[in-house]
Amino acid sequence: MDQFMSSSSLKSAAKGQLLGKYSVTTAITLLMGVCLLPISMIISLIIGTSSVASVLLYSAAQFLLQILTGFFLAGEAYAYLTIASGAVPSVKDLFRCFGEDASKVTYVQAVAGGISVLCSLPAMILGIFTLNSLPQLTEEALASNEISGDAILFLVYAIVYLAGTILSLFVELMLSQRFYLMMDFPDYSASQLLKMSISLMKENKGRLFYIMISFLPLLFLCFLSCGISLIWIRPYMQAVYANFYLDLVRKRRG
Repeated sequence: MDQFMSSSSLKSAAKGQLLGKYSVTTAITLLMGVCLLPISMIISLIIGTSSVASVLLYSAAQFLLQILTGFFLAGEAYAYLTIASGAVPSVKDLFRCFGEDASKVTYVQAVAGGISVLCSLPAMILGIFTLNSLPQLTEEALASNEISGDAILFLVYAIVYLAGTILSLFVELMLSQRFYLMMDFPDYSASQLLKMSISLMKENKGRLFYIMISFLPLLFLCFLSCGISLIWIRPYMQAVYANFYLDLVRKRRG
């Protein structure tokens, strides 16, 4: 029985496929940042999260941003599938889904992005009350034998935040193959793509999660370089993810 490719094998394949293509992948990465980062910053600066109403407005704006981001993620998926298949992508591939596939991209990303926003919403609302209670968590209160209501609120916030993060990650892992599948199976409906992604990832979420956390040292390097190294790190990561998808599909077909 054929085995899945190991994490090291996927990374080795990605490195070889990217040789001679970094000019295109760098342009794609920079273009995504130029298109999406300013919008994200404007939402954070203008709306804020200081009240329940502002949190709801912020979440709605983030949901719309998630949908817009989906169009770029779909184009990026196509570009890296092209690379993983041994061909050379084009920068314009990044915008290929703004046309005839727009409704399908909107649907699948609305589901994934909507769940992500909903998972973070309870913690964001609790965070407002938690921040207001922090000044009351004085050293004397913490040193006393009694657990204050503010301390309990902070504990509840931490639990809700952690639960939301885990649930969001779980859903993202299940739906992670949606855009690759959309490129590979253009005749499938949006709901079929989501169901197929869930099916493909049924016993492979742990593998993908392991690959994701293996990039943490590189992402730390990105942090130290103020994000500059991301123009090389992201292409590498996306090429690995594209190879992961192709490995899943080959195994399923085999």
